[in-house]
Amino acid sequence: MKAVITGITGLRNRGVEALVVPTVEQLLQRQPSLAINVLTKTVDYDTTRLQHYGVDLIEVPVNSGRGSRWRRLKAKLPFQKSAPSKLDVINQAIRESSVVVASGGDVFSSDYGALHRHLQPLEVALNADVPVVFLAQSIGPFKTDAEAKAWTEVARRSKLVTVREKISYDYVTKTLGLPEYMVKLTADPAFLLQPPSREQVARMMSAYGITRDRPVIAIAVSQGISRFSGCDYTQQLNAWKQVVKLLLDEFDAQVLIIPHVQEIYVGNDDRIAATNLLKSLNFHPRVHLVGADHTASEFKGLIGACDMVIAERMHACIAGLSSGICTVAVGYSIKAEGILNDLMGAEAVQNGLLIPIQQFLDADKATDSIRSAWKNRDAVASQLQSVLPSVKQNSASNFDMISAILS
Repeated sequence: MKAVITGITGLRNRGVEALVVPTVEQLLQRQPSLAINVLTKTVDYDTTRLQHYGVDLIEVPVNSGRGSRWRRLKAKLPFQKSAPSKLDVINQAIRESSVVVASGGDVFSSDYGALHRHLQPLEVALNADVPVVFLAQSIGPFKTDAEAKAWTEVARRSKLVTVREKISYDYVTKTLGLPEYMVKLTADPAFLLQPPSREQVARMMSAYGITRDRPVIAIAVSQGISRFSGCDYTQQLNAWKQVVKLLLDEFDAQVLIIPHVQEIYVGNDDRIAATNLLKSLNFHPRVHLVGADHTASEFKGLIGACDMVIAERMHACIAGLSSGICTVAVGYSIKAEGILNDLMGAEAVQNGLLIPIQQFLDADKATDSIRSAWKNRDAVASQLQSVLPSVKQNSASNFDMISAILS
């Protein structure tokens, strides 16, 4: 048996890694002989993260449409013979698979402009009668009827759709009209990501100059959120500067900056935003940038060792939530609101645990929300500890259902 995992943009984004690693681990726990192919843009880097799992990585062409036109042109040339293209290799792997698992968290939305690229391999699978599973997605809301129709047509032919929060469940079943029997409300696979040992985390914290005589607060600044949400980048960084000053001056805390996404593309490399923030703070001695090439697991361990995390990156938030610490999400889409609502309830979310990005840009409102969350951090942690067992069970159920399809 073979599974193909799609929707993977590359593990330089640690949120993607936090999805892929538990997915591979959970599938192999249930089906030890399962061969797994992962379609990704960054085979060279991702190999360093996944090679010990025995998975095969297949490179996704950057622009498959242009490549398709070039192949048609070459086919008309006399005596033209060539090796299979990257797209041919992908399509063959899909047609030979036992199941295609669509991962990616929130790639089936209008936020990133790549909906049809993520639907394409699923259409290949369906046309070859290979079952398709949408794994723990946040779906939409789509900005156009054409996008909604494109996704719904593929989803209706799939074997299973699991969603990671109730907002998406209601949207898929009530607005888009998928039958409830094929849509399941589960939880994000990243809730199952295992952090390193406490000893290793303590050594990492020490290496970054973190001591236990003051509170420690992690922050995850997004280089890409201004592009995704349309907010002003300079205003965003100024808001973060005021937030960090609050953490330093009022909470007497140490600050750990987590660059959770480190893509080559300059518009989505959090190290740039983190460095700009450091410079604006004149490299304050209690602000530490986590600069090593850490895995998603190591980042989770570092975040989980803090007293609170404030993050614009969803999977940095999930690292905090799944570690049972007070987590404040700065959100621009349904995913943050949906996941936090399911875990903490709408009232708790309104009391500072979710700050919409446009509200965050008002530094006074942002700092007020963070003060409220800090004041209630122990109660938040206690509530998380009570709900996490069921959340992790819901996350594991994704793979029970996929295993049943394989069987």
